[in-house]
Amino acid sequence: MKKKLFTTLCCALLTAGLLCGCGKDSEVKGGTADSALASDWELVSFTVNGETTNAADMVPEVRKKAPGFTCSDGVNCVFSNNGKDHPGTVKEENGKYVIEFDDTDQNMICTIDGDTLTIVNSKGTVTTVFKMK
Repeated sequence: MKKKLFTTLCCALLTAGLLCGCGKDSEVKGGTADSALASDWELVSFTVNGETTNAADMVPEVRKKAPGFTCSDGVNCVFSNNGKDHPGTVKEENGKYVIEFDDTDQNMICTIDGDTLTIVNSKGTVTTVFKMK
């Protein structure tokens, strides 16, 4: 009787282990694959040292070099500005997202409120606002 109980218990534990191991792996390098950042973002405005520029007011030539943000997997992102791409990695910390860039020690902080993404540089002198497409 004890052997049968032991065998049944082992089978149950093995089955539970297999079922738990087959779930979706959403953790990817400190972020999540199903992150709200993994959306298409369109520039609304940017503010530099208190002076705001609205995307709707930009002429097409200026718009090509305006800030942009892409993040297809919620972890690996690219912040573009002045025609240059800055690849980075997103980590979620205390309800905010922190972007660490490959080409600088300066981080950016992202917050999402509904369909609006706000990105602020570490000095607080530049704020970029995007809307979900």
